[in-house]
Amino acid sequence: MPLVLPLLPDDPARVGTYTLMGRVGGGGMGTVYLARTGSGRLAAVKTVRTELKDRPGFRDRLLLEAEAVRLLGSSHTAAFLAVDAEASLPWLATGYLIGPSLSEAVAVAGPLPVAAVVMLGAAVADTLTTLHRAGLVHRDLKPANLLISAQGPKLIDFGLARALGGPPLTAAGEPAGTPSYMSPELVRGEEHGPPGDVFALAAVLVFASSGHGPYDGGPGRDALRLLRDGAPPELTGVPDTLREVIRSALSPDPRDRPTLDELAAHWGPYEAARFSESLPGEVLADMSRRVDELASLGGTPLREDSPPLRPSYPSRRVLLAGAAAVAAGGASALWLTGRSPGFGGGSGAPGPVPSPSGGLPGGSPRQQWSVPVSAVYGPPVATEELVLLPGETVRGLSPTSGGMLWEVPSTRLRVAASGRRLAALAFDEELTPAAGYLDPLSGRLMPDAAGPHELGALSLYSEVLNADADTLYIRAYYEADKDRAEPWLLAYDLAAHRLRWRTRVAWGYTDRTEALYFRAVVANGRLIGSDATRVFAVDVRDGRFLWVTRLRSDAEAAAPGASGGVYPPVVSEHHVFDVSQVITAVDLLTGAPTWTLKPERDQTLLTSPVCVQGTVHIASHAFTAFEESTGRKLWTYEPGPSFQRIAVPGPFRGELYAAVSGGGQAVVAVDLAQRRASWTLSAQAAGMPDGPSDLTHRDDRLYLQAYQRLTAVRIDTRR
Repeated sequence: MPLVLPLLPDDPARVGTYTLMGRVGGGGMGTVYLARTGSGRLAAVKTVRTELKDRPGFRDRLLLEAEAVRLLGSSHTAAFLAVDAEASLPWLATGYLIGPSLSEAVAVAGPLPVAAVVMLGAAVADTLTTLHRAGLVHRDLKPANLLISAQGPKLIDFGLARALGGPPLTAAGEPAGTPSYMSPELVRGEEHGPPGDVFALAAVLVFASSGHGPYDGGPGRDALRLLRDGAPPELTGVPDTLREVIRSALSPDPRDRPTLDELAAHWGPYEAARFSESLPGEVLADMSRRVDELASLGGTPLREDSPPLRPSYPSRRVLLAGAAAVAAGGASALWLTGRSPGFGGGSGAPGPVPSPSGGLPGGSPRQQWSVPVSAVYGPPVATEELVLLPGETVRGLSPTSGGMLWEVPSTRLRVAASGRRLAALAFDEELTPAAGYLDPLSGRLMPDAAGPHELGALSLYSEVLNADADTLYIRAYYEADKDRAEPWLLAYDLAAHRLRWRTRVAWGYTDRTEALYFRAVVANGRLIGSDATRVFAVDVRDGRFLWVTRLRSDAEAAAPGASGGVYPPVVSEHHVFDVSQVITAVDLLTGAPTWTLKPERDQTLLTSPVCVQGTVHIASHAFTAFEESTGRKLWTYEPGPSFQRIAVPGPFRGELYAAVSGGGQAVVAVDLAQRRASWTLSAQAAGMPDGPSDLTHRDDRLYLQAYQRLTAVRIDTRR
């Protein structure tokens, strides 16, 4: 995805003395922008989210983060520039570091060589030693918070840093780390001191050397529970030369872990030349791409037919010099030329580098597999371990080959994605209900699934609405219920194995079967549902209805061609989007309708929208973008064929993937920053003459579903 995404309409043009150029990241605390100083230097400006700025402790947290950056200095992290915690929009400015995070580097090149891992450990140990001597601990060391820059490994994001012995700056129930990289003492609610950062460093090195964390979640492996119980780490793939020191640093008891000084003595001093020479060529190529993209900002964009990468990996000396020049102040000249010094030939016309999928980065992806299907009722549900097809039977397919792993009658299994796992409500041959995590290899519930004692005597009419990382939400009917007009909403806690709450739904539109039917999604601490006439929001903590908004009368819902409730609602940070013949934006907090979008003359039906970064995107003949806050049309892209549907991004990397029909095409990837196609996939390559009817995006795969075929294509994640 592009490094820099366009500013949204609500984004400021300036923060302090910094001119904002685009968005480069964001998280639970705020948004990070690429900015330019008055002298042309690149900077990263982090702002605190509007709804958090007045919460007690958040301004203090920003000041503590600034202090950590200032104390460490540019040898360990991004250079400190300025901070204003008392501004109406509090902000922190640092130098901009060019390079992938450790998680991105491993995604591009796979596990790092042993020499690179050792130097990474030595560099981070030195950084943590400096931090601890200043009386601070990081508390959120993870692969995403380590950058592989031209100046070496840099530790970033001190938003969860804390003074040793000081009061916590996170509210009760607020996340204080990342599972698999949290120390056991942090999971148990105990003090996380310097040994906690040692534990996190060891966990990061497991990831760097093997491609997985020591306590990654998965079937039967809940990271927080494993950490709390002191379970042994998963060290498969960690080289033997690293295994023992990492294992000792991952000891459940902080007193048994080596100190940073002991680790430094074991690994030796950090050597910049040794680290850079040990980096895989794919990581250097990724850094080259980043340098080129930043160098082109403000200049003339590349022509559509310009290949995106250069013919070969640049030398390490040239690459590191170019990255340092862009970051430190040579940016002005680079913006004028659109090229970086020391790269490419006289024409500046770059050539292709092979991608892992065998195609070209920026070109069309290749089909990974394609299988015939029949009697499929909806889009597939995909995880890293399984592709699940709902239909007359529920089928579990291998995501790597498309081969069928298992098949279960649909009357007995209802499934939803729960984080990176699958959760399900199942009925056995005696129609006894059970709920829990699904074993992806067998299609059966895990042994710790709950039964009628926890759930009650649920009937077969019960359905799974959705799930979040730890809870399964069910539209439930009990055997004792006389009709299906007043179902229950149930929240089943998958980790605690108990029913958290249940709420009766005593209103709604009943169809010809006298059943109350609705769809729901989980977002922003709410269960958001819609039926043929209403949208509603439920607090996921206690099952309390926050608001119910009626959008259509019963007569309108029963009219021929009515489509209310067919699509599940779409939720952004600020709105719920209800889809019928029109799209209605409803305020997420109050339930008040804010604007309505009607079909244009050449449209007969609006499809379900996708909302990313404050913009609503719809595929209905053309690919059209609308401003989220007002519904105002921003731009339209019409390459020729008819767009039908957009895949919900999972995750968003700057592109959205749209199903198309006509023109011999099946999928168009639309680059939102450039507002043009970045690649297309032909109908012949997809094995779908009329194009797909549904798309599902999950990680680096795109699943295309037509009436009788399911095709998987591998997306190049390095673009």
